[in-house]
Amino acid sequence: MTRNETGATRDRLALAAVDAVERVPGVAFLRPGIADLVRASYASRDRRKSGIRVRPGGDASSWHIEVQFVARRTHRTLDVTRAVREAVLGAVAEAGDPARTVTATVTVTVTGLV
Repeated sequence: MTRNETGATRDRLALAAVDAVERVPGVAFLRPGIADLVRASYASRDRRKSGIRVRPGGDASSWHIEVQFVARRTHRTLDVTRAVREAVLGAVAEAGDPARTVTATVTVTVTGLV
């Protein structure tokens, strides 16, 4: 996989993860880390992906996805976290390269409650 293909896949997976997380009941909003805030200051960056970090894994078809979000107090945080993880895994499976199976490990962090 070339650098351009890797970047395009990373962006596609990140946007799919954002869409999946935003649909989970109990998620208030994605919470960007400091690195996301610095990266988002560049005009070319998509601020919508803040709170989602996608990195290549050990081989060409594996990815590490980190999700940081703020949860609603009206929902059980453990259930929301599990739902976010499953939603992201499902989104990655659908958004991956049709020519090869895409696998991902997903780390979910709740950074606050509202």
